[in-house]
Amino acid sequence: MSMSQELHELPSSFRGEMNDLDRIDTLAIKINERQEESCMCLLQEETVKEMTIDVPVPHVNFSFNKNPLRQKAASLLISCLGELFGTWLLTLIICSVVAAAIITLLAYIGLVCHFTISCCLFCPYTEAQKGLWQVALPAGFGVSISIFISAHFSDAHLNPAVSIAFAVVRFHQFHWSRLGPYVLSQFLGSLIAGLTVFAFYHGAIQSFEAAHNITRGEPGSQLSGMVFGEYFPNPALYNHNEFSSVMSVFEAFLVEAWGTFILVFVIFSLTHPSNSTISNTKVVVPIAIGITVAVIISIYGPLTQAGLNPARDFGPRVIAALAGWGTIAIPGPRYGFWLYIVGPIIGGVLGGGASDLTLYCFRRFKKESH
Repeated sequence: MSMSQELHELPSSFRGEMNDLDRIDTLAIKINERQEESCMCLLQEETVKEMTIDVPVPHVNFSFNKNPLRQKAASLLISCLGELFGTWLLTLIICSVVAAAIITLLAYIGLVCHFTISCCLFCPYTEAQKGLWQVALPAGFGVSISIFISAHFSDAHLNPAVSIAFAVVRFHQFHWSRLGPYVLSQFLGSLIAGLTVFAFYHGAIQSFEAAHNITRGEPGSQLSGMVFGEYFPNPALYNHNEFSSVMSVFEAFLVEAWGTFILVFVIFSLTHPSNSTISNTKVVVPIAIGITVAVIISIYGPLTQAGLNPARDFGPRVIAALAGWGTIAIPGPRYGFWLYIVGPIIGGVLGGGASDLTLYCFRRFKKESH
């Protein structure tokens, strides 16, 4: 007898119970299968999450930001850009002020100014800048403005003499490794500034030279070349035939070194941590430095034009040499261009040392003795 025949011979009630059991077993199997499917889905989701966490794209950025060498490089780059822009602005303002002081345009513009007030307001024929103080004051304002703008990005040295003084005297604050990029940025900024001034003033300079019978590149063209570089004595006050009798090269060197000595002495005194006078009012530091520059220019401007900044002098001087002034720009009369580089550097180091190593050491000794 077969199995199916035996099942048919069983009572109908018993066969119904067996069918119910089969259904329950089938349902349990289906539930187990669904549970296994759900577990597999959850496992796959967790695996995907782990994969997205372990290998994310932003993870590379985090490793970049935590790299100390790259952080230092980025910080140095930002500082150099600040020095470049600040020195460009400082040199642009000072050279433009000098240009406005010595350049006079065509006389017919001045005649038109007599008829209309509006023309007088914008007339380029003006003597407003011919006084020394009228030149020194805008130059000092330019220094202050440049420091205010660039101090957020760099140390706002804007002057190789200042950077070298910090590297020598305050080497714990300004490391020697930053000196080269800083100085290079400053010279590049001044070079661009000289090019900017020449782009705006080249027509006015040509008219000025024609009106005064000046041949660019010949002796006497210092009067127009002083827009870009400094000369000793001041070409606006002395005839070029009298230069050697008024001031020697060594005397000009001493003036530049002494003027920068005063400037850097003031900078180091204002920025020293123990200076309690302005510890809570640091906003006055750029203003005080600008006033110092204006005072020095008004005092020593008649002698050497008070360069005080190797970058401010040499960058525009290169532009002048390429623009036709030639040897009048570099090496300059009596080969004197070097003193506007060496003088400020030596004077700046001595000024910073005098401030930190002498003045403040003396004050500390005096406090300890009391």
